[in-house]
Amino acid sequence: MAADSSHPTRSGPKPALTGAALRKAIMAIWCVCFCGMQWRAIGQLSGMPFGTLYTLFARWTRLGLWRRLLDRLRRTWRLACGDMAEPSAIVSDSRTCPSASSCFARGVDGGKRIRGIKIHLAVEKYGIPLAIDAAPANVHDTKGIVPVLREIAGRGF
Repeated sequence: MAADSSHPTRSGPKPALTGAALRKAIMAIWCVCFCGMQWRAIGQLSGMPFGTLYTLFARWTRLGLWRRLLDRLRRTWRLACGDMAEPSAIVSDSRTCPSASSCFARGVDGGKRIRGIKIHLAVEKYGIPLAIDAAPANVHDTKGIVPVLREIAGRGF
């Protein structure tokens, strides 16, 4: 507080990112997601506060922007290849990955003897993911694929 007992003025909300700053933020988020960089590191490399980058990522995730972007890219790719916009068949599979002990939940895949998680996913014929889910490695494929199938069914497949 100032010496005259007045309250400090707030500057209000910051203006939205546009142009080069928005492209820079999108590329920084891409580096975190695709390359596995840390939020703080990419904040220093890009010259933008990491809190701003993470807030944008969290907001866009909450709004479903990444899902809509992937759906639009998938449709555009399929049309460019001469197919229908929506796939008529899917391929589902799972993969067991080792994970740290701090992982949300992990188990042991008895057949592969891997302690970690199992990733269940469904893709279309070009390999573009339609739905992904993670479960402990000791979950059988017939039970682990159910959330993926529910998500696909909820989207009209």
